[in-house]
Amino acid sequence: MKALKHFWLDKTNEIVESSKSILNTNSIYTITDSKGIIEYANDNFCKILDCNVNTIIGERHELMNSEFQSIEENENLWSTLKEGEEWRGVLTDKLKNGESISLKTTIFPIKYGNQNKFKFLSIYEDISKCMTLNQKIDKDEALYKFIYKSIKIGIIIVTDDNGSIIKWNEGAEKAFGYSEFEILGQHFSVLMIEKHKNSKISDLLGLLKRYKTVKKSEVLELKCLNKQGEEFSVELIVNKWDIEGKRYTILKMLDITKRVTFQNKLKQKTKELELFFYRSAHDLNAPFSSAQGLINLIKEEESIEKIQILIEMLEKTINHAKVFSDGLSNASLISKLSNELKIIDFPTLVDDVLKMLKRESKFENIKFNVDIENCHSFKSNPDLLLVVFKNLIQNAIKYSYVQSECHAPFIDIKVTSSDNEVVILIGDNGKGIAKKELNKIFKLYYRTEAEHCLGTNGLGLYIVKNIVESLNGKIKVESEINKGACFVIKIPRTI
Repeated sequence: MKALKHFWLDKTNEIVESSKSILNTNSIYTITDSKGIIEYANDNFCKILDCNVNTIIGERHELMNSEFQSIEENENLWSTLKEGEEWRGVLTDKLKNGESISLKTTIFPIKYGNQNKFKFLSIYEDISKCMTLNQKIDKDEALYKFIYKSIKIGIIIVTDDNGSIIKWNEGAEKAFGYSEFEILGQHFSVLMIEKHKNSKISDLLGLLKRYKTVKKSEVLELKCLNKQGEEFSVELIVNKWDIEGKRYTILKMLDITKRVTFQNKLKQKTKELELFFYRSAHDLNAPFSSAQGLINLIKEEESIEKIQILIEMLEKTINHAKVFSDGLSNASLISKLSNELKIIDFPTLVDDVLKMLKRESKFENIKFNVDIENCHSFKSNPDLLLVVFKNLIQNAIKYSYVQSECHAPFIDIKVTSSDNEVVILIGDNGKGIAKKELNKIFKLYYRTEAEHCLGTNGLGLYIVKNIVESLNGKIKVESEINKGACFVIKIPRTI
């Protein structure tokens, strides 16, 4: 017997390391040949099935050919194994005392020799208790109806009094990403974030007592963890039930991730709106005050040359106010125009933007590389997209380096389309953005160190991001100091 075990551990080249680890440490396992004849069974397997190892070696493995599984289930098991693929499922049998036994089973086909031959390593977990409780719950018609009448809540999980999961609905499977096979018998805390990992049902009830009651049901908001390790927020109601002297807990959850995200966005927008009103009043007042002062000086000045200087200063002040006014105007367009859709003529739109920006300093020395492909049927709002292109191209011009023998400034403008989306790329080889500022540049009124020197108002990129999001798109930026910046926008097709 020991020799056979060592053959499996040391001689089989195809066995994977993870299987070796399971075989060495798991409490219940068997080894069979390709026909399902038992070659090895450990002591715990014999104990749980109440059999003697010497009497089952060389015998047909009843669990792998059980009369308690349908013909289709047995055929699926063997066809999967003969293909050399891992099989997972629940195997059932009757013990000598007449009780049912259910084993959560994983069977690994292990190739050996030069031919296409397999032996099968079966790893078991006894879930008989969970299956029995599950059946009892299904028999209790009142509770069963109560659980599934509450299906609109979305996620329903039933545990025993120790917190082990014995039943859950399709909504729970979708939300957490585990199959029923994977979750059955697991403690409910496997679904919780780290700080709740060691929780008991009593701990949850203790948390609930700190919160107000809603319609006589205690409600708690907490974070859960899906199979991929991603957190999401749920609203939880806990109910206790007794059946045949056994106590069960029903965890009813509603995924409120979207609601929480919306609430957080609303709070952020409220803060931005308050800042917007405050800064708008301040930033509009400054050029008006300056303009009024310059006009008063012009009235009192007699020298034509000095008047000319003051007029030039007044013109700059008015232009500064106009830039800010345009920003406010663009901001007000977003919600109004995001649903007004037309087919976008991207070549004409880009050409119009470049014509608008021709008077920008450094424009004439920059090479514009325009590449537009397959974008004939894309629908969006042309006014909003014009604002996006204008802001990003204007920024690229503003932060470009002057042409020299060592440097030829360029701006790439590329638009490509697929069945699902349009991708807009605007990149340059200019001054770039510091890494520490990349996650801040889209914030309202945020200005980089370079922008403070240029006297910009900090509205441009904030407006661009809000326009893109209003069109259900996404924007990201990559940049390196002295090597340039590249903005990539993806906007989904609406039709």
